[in-house]
Amino acid sequence: MVKSVEDFDPAALKEVRRAAGLSLADIGAAIGSTQGTVGRWESGKGAPSPRLFAALTDALGVPKSALLVPLAADADLAVLRTRAGLRQEDVAEALGIQASDVSEMEQGTGGMRDEWGVALSEIYDVTPEQLARARAATEAAWRARFDARRKR
Repeated sequence: MVKSVEDFDPAALKEVRRAAGLSLADIGAAIGSTQGTVGRWESGKGAPSPRLFAALTDALGVPKSALLVPLAADADLAVLRTRAGLRQEDVAEALGIQASDVSEMEQGTGGMRDEWGVALSEIYDVTPEQLARARAATEAAWRARFDARRKR
């Protein structure tokens, strides 16, 4: 399970924060965290959780894409979710399913229903093609893990 936003761009945070005239302490207070935590993110020694990422972009008044590196071609479903600043529970609520269904979908052990595609594209703010690539990457990673276990 992805616990932090993998594609977070530390340099972008520093640039946006400075342009806004805010200190590390200002940002930490605004998102319910600390100056030290924000400083670690800016130095690349960590990345925010999806919840704190959403709070961070809100506090800075920027779209999530402003604090992310470009989407990698091999990004999986979990990466799309965290880039959107969402927890599995948030996605489950939006789809009207259980968080465990989202977890299984992200692990490649549970299917992604076709009717979820439009909703997921919207909430992850990606094109249907990007979602399809992420779905394929997730399933390929599961298949590779499965095949590796079978060979033991």
